[in-house]
Amino acid sequence: MNFETLEVHPEANILRVSIAAPPLNLMSRQMVADLFTLAGGLMNDPNIRVVVIDSAVQDFFIAHFDIADMIASVNDPDTPQSAYPEINILQSLATTWQVLPQVTIAKVDGICRGGGVEFITGLDMRFASSGSKFCLPEASGGFLASGGGATRLMIACGASRALEILLTSRDFSGDEAERYGLVNRALPAAELDAYVQDTVSRLARRSRRVIGIHKQVSRAVYASFADAMFAGFGAENEGLRESLSRPDVLQFLTTMADEAQSPDNEQDLPAFITRITADVPFD
Repeated sequence: MNFETLEVHPEANILRVSIAAPPLNLMSRQMVADLFTLAGGLMNDPNIRVVVIDSAVQDFFIAHFDIADMIASVNDPDTPQSAYPEINILQSLATTWQVLPQVTIAKVDGICRGGGVEFITGLDMRFASSGSKFCLPEASGGFLASGGGATRLMIACGASRALEILLTSRDFSGDEAERYGLVNRALPAAELDAYVQDTVSRLARRSRRVIGIHKQVSRAVYASFADAMFAGFGAENEGLRESLSRPDVLQFLTTMADEAQSPDNEQDLPAFITRITADVPFD
């Protein structure tokens, strides 16, 4: 398969996927489409047992959802929607990856914010360099993480830590993300590749059947969370719709689309948002 935003490299029963949408790896509508298409192929692939997703762009895993695409999706009735009417397309994307038969792994060495965090929380495992940055910045702009992020953080980290991550909208280091339960493990950047490679090699030796019966246990354990998760998705969507009806939020998004999405401003996005919202009294 050829993709506009992904580089895909099969190696025996391992599939290595690098996100390649320079300079920021913004999660655009095209990237979402590419990830859905790839997941569709993996769902029925009898050979691939492990999928590893990293970045081909220095400093950025996924910066966040492309704000220009977000604004367009609000105003464009022809924007592709989720196949499930009760959840939005980003919630659907992470859920689709969550149910794949393979072991799915994110290897983060850089910035992962917004929609990037929401996507990787749907994967089975997440490893990061200690200096990586994780952030859900939406609350600092007057709305909320509504691609499944608010809901999945509550499940992964617990309500107290999830609310801290969501409402402070600050960058959390890889080490902090490990302590909070957002990633499996954080390591020095020089050790990350070797650790993930060793893990992947061990997983790839497991048969598809053995992987399947273990993932079935995981699904059975978390089946009771399904109603809560979809209720959370619904609350996210309700909060997003209400927020997007507010002129101050729409102005914030317009400013972000016009000014934020450059490598310099994205390096410390929370500080940039603080500057542009200093005189905005979000209600």
